[in-house]
Parts: sequence; structure tokens; C-alpha cells
Amino acid sequence: MNLRPLSLLLLPIAVWDVYTTYLGFSYFFDLPTNPAINPGQFIFGIVVTLIVFIFVLATTAIYSMPAHNSPILILKGAWATAVAIDLYTAWEGTRRIVFYGEEDAVKGVGVAIVAALIVTSTIFLSQLLLGKGSKS
Repeated sequence: MNLRPLSLLLLPIAVWDVYTTYLGFSYFFDLPTNPAINPGQFIFGIVVTLIVFIFVLATTAIYSMPAHNSPILILKGAWATAVAIDLYTAWEGTRRIVFYGEEDAVKGVGVAIVAALIVTSTIFLSQLLLGKGSKS
């Protein structure tokens, strides 16, 4: 079975993940989203977003490594931290886009579920791109 069409469907979700992660970092660290305001802060937000996204996208590669030594265990711990950060920032970024200015607990739970699906889709994209089944 060819999984390329599924990968193409998950790619826009991964792009949304990067966007909402950056927005989540921007709100958390009070960073400007306009590079003309402070280029250093803008670049910091982009670099941290890319680090988190690369960790999430490298899920399959990270978990295919044998955990017999400390550096690999530290790498897996960093992966878990990156996924937790991605979940929070995807939730915060999506919440701010969809419900700008509104605070509603029920809607917040709905956005949390959507954010979990976004991050899970990115992890699944990692499996499709880097996993053993990617050749099928």
C-alpha cells in the first residue's frame, strides 16, 4: 500500500503545527511576531520552534535507537520534553487564533483535543517518512 497520499495530507497539518507552536512561544515569552520590532526575539522564537518541531518530527528516528547508554536516554527525555512543549504551544497558538480574546473552559478542552491531534499527526508523519513502512 502506498502511503504517499497520506503523507501529503499530513503535511499541511505539520505546517499548522509549526505555525501554532511559534505563536504559542510568542505568547508565552511575549515575543513580537513582527521581525521589524526586535529581530533577535523573532529569530529566537523561530529557532526554538524549529528545535521543538524537529524533535517531534524525528520521533521514529529517536525511538529506533537502542537505549543502552546515557546520551540516548537524555535524547529520549529531550524528545518527551519537546512533545510536551509542542502540545502546550500548539494548544495556546490554536486557542489564540480560533477564540481570540475569549476564555471558555469547554472550548479550551476542545482546542486541547485538536492540539493533541495536530501533534499526533506530526508524529505519525514522522513514522510515514522515516519508519520501516515508508517504502510500502
